[in-house]
Amino acid sequence: MGRDGFNNCGSRPVIPEGYELTSKVHEGSSAQVWRAKNPSGETVVLKLAASDSHSERRFKREIEGTRDAAGHHVIPLLDFDDTASWYSMPAAAKTLYQEKDTLPASFDESLRVLEAITAALRPLHLAGQVHRDLKPQNILWLVDEKGARWVVADFGIVRNPAGLTRTRLTADGGLTGSDGWAAPEQYQDGHKTTAASDVYAAGAIVSWMLTGVHPTFGYVEYPPASQLSAILKRATAPKPTNRYPNLDVLLEAVKVSAAASTTSLSSLLETGNWPQVSAYVSQANRRNQVVNALPKLDQSRVDAWFEADRPGLVMGVSDALDNLREDHSGLDMKSQVDPLLSWVVRVLRVLVNNGEHEDATHVATALFHATAWMDQYTPATAILDWLDNLNGQAQRAMEVALHNSTDTWAFFKSMASGRWPSKSRSELLQRLQE
Repeated sequence: MGRDGFNNCGSRPVIPEGYELTSKVHEGSSAQVWRAKNPSGETVVLKLAASDSHSERRFKREIEGTRDAAGHHVIPLLDFDDTASWYSMPAAAKTLYQEKDTLPASFDESLRVLEAITAALRPLHLAGQVHRDLKPQNILWLVDEKGARWVVADFGIVRNPAGLTRTRLTADGGLTGSDGWAAPEQYQDGHKTTAASDVYAAGAIVSWMLTGVHPTFGYVEYPPASQLSAILKRATAPKPTNRYPNLDVLLEAVKVSAAASTTSLSSLLETGNWPQVSAYVSQANRRNQVVNALPKLDQSRVDAWFEADRPGLVMGVSDALDNLREDHSGLDMKSQVDPLLSWVVRVLRVLVNNGEHEDATHVATALFHATAWMDQYTPATAILDWLDNLNGQAQRAMEVALHNSTDTWAFFKSMASGRWPSKSRSELLQRLQE
């Protein structure tokens, strides 16, 4: 095919001397990808930048990012030159996306992909960089002298560490990355992404592999109720700080989940494995163990959970309350449900005392809704006693939570009407009694 086929890629790309193009693989606005013969006659993939300054700057960053991340699970750079207008890489057998018709994949295969992603991006994340375009199309199956393995490719929009970006290549506003795989913050400002953005994409990829359902903005399909689904839900949490802090922690949680079916909640609590406790209590099918075990945790153990895994505590307890509200059949309301609902006040206490009012609102919304839905007098009294001692921002956060679900405000208003007015020390209780 030689030098034909250049149509929409800006200015005509420069073909390096000695290379012969054989078939086009992909064409975008800033580059073309071709299968080609290198000067030695070997089949390689040649990526050519469009001949404009913006494409060339982006292409230079792509080459630098690939070199910075170089490792067993990163696509190797075979050849490039100082102009940063082209580079060659091995011809991969397939992309992960080409496996879409065989999904759902097995847990073991999904784990292998996650292991490859984690190993590939570890050097970037340690240096404060972010890939920002993790997706199945950029995960390749490579077979070479080092063996068969998944490798990560396309480092073209790597985010450099804050303060070290030399040239602004990403426009303000709009999506940076690929729709569905990109984290929510990448739809707003690609310059404010962190490693948590890559954690989101990795969680979305594993979820896609296990379900076969393509993610979209704001929606990821998770596998059936299990500890793994709770882990993936956290990995793809809308708020970056609620996700796992890095890919290694996510990978470890996924690995541990494989043995979780034989692990009891009590044993996790005894060892203080708080991230696994967080994932465990999120599961609807663990309801009975949750309602029996959590109320036994005193304030010091709740404090320890908060210190070790605040995002997991918030998500796990909130999910547990929602699960209980949706299905409390077979439970004794007085001896099982009431103690759990009353115990959650301890969680709210540690969140408020540490100034985590947004998280407190999240947990309180679930608690107030569940209490009102099930019409539970004893925990409602405990909640009102606690609300009676709040002020300032904490009081405002709890008022938001009381209004976040239908009929919750009305339920607590009716409960507060029976209290002695002299006991009402907070403005919130006074408003409930009006």
